[in-house]
Amino acid sequence: MRILFLGMGGAFTRIVLERLLTAGGEICGLLLSGPLFRPLLPPAPSDADPLALPLLDSFVEPNVLHLAWAAGIPAYDSGPLAAPALADLFRTLAPDVACVACFDRIIPARLLQLPANGFLNVHPSLLPDFRGPEPLFWQLRQGVNPVGVTVHWMDTGLDTGDIAGQRSVTLADGLSGREAEAFCATAGGDLLAEVLANLAAGRVARQHQPAGGSYQPSPTEDDFVLRQDWEARRAFNFMRGTAEWGVPYRVTVCEQTWLLTSALGWEQGETGGKGVERQNDLLRIPLSRGWLLCQS
Repeated sequence: MRILFLGMGGAFTRIVLERLLTAGGEICGLLLSGPLFRPLLPPAPSDADPLALPLLDSFVEPNVLHLAWAAGIPAYDSGPLAAPALADLFRTLAPDVACVACFDRIIPARLLQLPANGFLNVHPSLLPDFRGPEPLFWQLRQGVNPVGVTVHWMDTGLDTGDIAGQRSVTLADGLSGREAEAFCATAGGDLLAEVLANLAAGRVARQHQPAGGSYQPSPTEDDFVLRQDWEARRAFNFMRGTAEWGVPYRVTVCEQTWLLTSALGWEQGETGGKGVERQNDLLRIPLSRGWLLCQS
């Protein structure tokens, strides 16, 4: 099947595309969210070797665009999604299905109807729970583990389309946000490859999402506040998994509010109503069923 792949410049998009390429998917184009519709061409070959692509700086992590160029996939910035030029591109590339991994705009109905098999989206939660733009953040905040990924058909709603497949992902303690995202993207890419293989064989089940579920918006500073009734392990994993946001964490103990910067560990045990223990910038915070070890 010819696949048009939509995403953004982050690791989630890149990893899902890598998994599709590893599975042998035929990617006919890459469409990135961008303000102007335009082709994204690779740099010109060097004069010394006209057939060689220029080497990347060793300190630059290859992104999804480098991956597309290396695989010979034509890449484009999307521009306005309602523009006729974008619909023309869809017709020119003639994808059988469009696949989405981390795209920050709602796709209009007229585009959703162009591929014969519609759009499939990789969403890092077990829908219908944790709809919205930052599902991994909210799963970490609520102490959910295993987390999960869903491949679903896209409709005009926000993560509300029929489910094609789901998979749980167990996260180890202390993972960074990048590491947790990579685990979810790898599982989601492999699941998407399975769904596409089944779709090509005509045996994909299509299941309506159950009633209910939840939607969470993008987090604000108040969503980085810790509660003393949280278990220490939950607070540790939340702080480790969201540290890359660069927002300080607040916790109030015995009517005193502490500002925390990073989590170092946690200890299980009864705190017995004790207060915060401090040594220079190192803090031992009493929470439910244990202590959170962190820096202020």
